[in-house]
Amino acid sequence: MSTLKEANTCPDGYRALSTSELQELLQNDEKMDQILRLNEKFQDLQVDREMLLSTNRNVAEESLARQPQLNNGKLQLAEKYRDLSKLATTCWEKQSQLGEFEKVDGEERGGG
Repeated sequence: MSTLKEANTCPDGYRALSTSELQELLQNDEKMDQILRLNEKFQDLQVDREMLLSTNRNVAEESLARQPQLNNGKLQLAEKYRDLSKLATTCWEKQSQLGEFEKVDGEERGGG
């Protein structure tokens, strides 16, 4: 009977069983039910695995298809940041000039 346990541990273990051991296995309803349940679970897992692989493949393909759009968006964003930086610099310069004009104007009014 220890051979029956060994048969369950390796996937193709039933090939190693003798005819009499296979007969004994066939007559053991509890053992056959267990084998069938394990087989059904295995098949369900195989189906789940295939579905997950398919979903993963679809997500990967979709991701790769969006890669050029993402890269383009990154380039546009970098350009917008450069523009923003230039505008901020211009704004600070003009604000500084305005402050100087106000200072000069105040001195002229106060000194005049």
